[in-house]
Amino acid sequence: MSILLQTQNISKNFPGVKALDSVSISAEDGKIHSIVGENGAGKSTLMNVLMGIYQPDNGQIFYKGESVRIHSPVDAQKLGIGIVAQELNLVPNMSIAENITLGMFPLKKGVIKRVDNLRQIEIAQKTIDKLNPDIQVQQKAKSLSVANQQLVQIARVLSFGAELIIFDEPTASLTDKESEQLFKVIHELKDSGTTIFYISHRMNEIMALSDSISVMRDGCLIDTVSPESTTIDQLVSLMVGRALHKNERAVKESKVSNPIVFSVRNLTRKKEFTDVSFDLHEGEILGISGLVGSGRTELANAIFGMTSPDSGVMLLNGKEITHRHPKDAINHHIAYVPEERRQMGIIPLLSVAKNMALSHTSHYFHHGMIDDVQLNNDVSSYINSLGIKVSSNHQQIKNLSGGNQQKVIIARCLLAKSKIIILDEPTRGIDIQAKQEIHNLLRQLTETGVSIIVISSELEEILDISDRIMVMHEGEKKGEIEAQEATQEKLMHIALTAGENQ
Repeated sequence: MSILLQTQNISKNFPGVKALDSVSISAEDGKIHSIVGENGAGKSTLMNVLMGIYQPDNGQIFYKGESVRIHSPVDAQKLGIGIVAQELNLVPNMSIAENITLGMFPLKKGVIKRVDNLRQIEIAQKTIDKLNPDIQVQQKAKSLSVANQQLVQIARVLSFGAELIIFDEPTASLTDKESEQLFKVIHELKDSGTTIFYISHRMNEIMALSDSISVMRDGCLIDTVSPESTTIDQLVSLMVGRALHKNERAVKESKVSNPIVFSVRNLTRKKEFTDVSFDLHEGEILGISGLVGSGRTELANAIFGMTSPDSGVMLLNGKEITHRHPKDAINHHIAYVPEERRQMGIIPLLSVAKNMALSHTSHYFHHGMIDDVQLNNDVSSYINSLGIKVSSNHQQIKNLSGGNQQKVIIARCLLAKSKIIILDEPTRGIDIQAKQEIHNLLRQLTETGVSIIVISSELEEILDISDRIMVMHEGEKKGEIEAQEATQEKLMHIALTAGENQ
């Protein structure tokens, strides 16, 4: 057995938090070593130490048998360590080729150094072809879907020939088909001798991909096991420190007899979605299922006023409404929780209180001043009722776990008195326990009369949370089905069978 990288007793403290506590972990040459744990377990902190983003307070890192100090991501890259981060970090107005070769542009020969654009395109296209040959690297990164932007991040790491690649939730925004293509690439990398650290909350892929699995909890390494000698239930128990109660799929009563609170009729936006119609009933969770690229997010953007439809109408309690701006939707008590939580859902450097009040700030203005007492009372009320784990209302939201950040965004919707909430990939990058808490919270909201639209690429999530499911494919509505009658196979059949089940 040859060890490529080893950490010994790595510790890292932040104010009031011991993020890593004497963590010792090894990565074998040419093996896939997965790391699992709840949000806040220390997984990402450990990876940031390996990338030189954080400096450890104690402990050592050994790479190829030698003690190393990694002061920056540049040092990590020089050693041959790369990361495919969960959150997108592309330069939107640069081309895909420029993003893939960023920091290592090929140069033309000569006294004056200029970028060799043809060589740059050749390198980038050759790399991206391994992931998705349909992507043309001359287009700007911002023109791609979230899924394809994630693939560009992967291509960037592959392009400099990293020997150790960290994958942090790489399939969070990918379809099953795209995930399978990624897994094929990962296995090819493994076969070529590349070592991989793999972080994911999706236990099925952890079990299928891994050669070994390390479980972290509260900054500590709890155990390292092989997938052959453990089960998903055992892993989850190690992660949370106890057996996790599984929610059985509830027997749901149809909500179609409830009043219709919101309707879309023949909504169309060219090149995104066509002739989409549906109704949303009071206290109902309507799931929208479909592959990435089906037009689900684009539809949500148009409903919320982030884009404008070319034709069609929207009706709120039977009255036609128009959203030229998100403010119009908010005034109609319609809220949107976006897929890209860090980019579009929060302002990282602001406090929990200010993030929660973003859509309702004017309510707290009196005589040109913010009523901090009333604001903090309201924020504290939602923190308590939603079980948001914070040190105080003034804690920066960037320091919360993904699940708690998502709860703050949902609390923002409630603070603004929203009666309709649209959630796009609500549990992306959130651990198993936090996912259950979010699902339970959504169900509780419907009991108060709130109506919810959930968009998710996870078919199991759509089946678990929804009362009724609308299926989209290639910008068109393909059909609807009551959740009680639905299976993953039925949803896929509806999505891929044009003109049926409508």
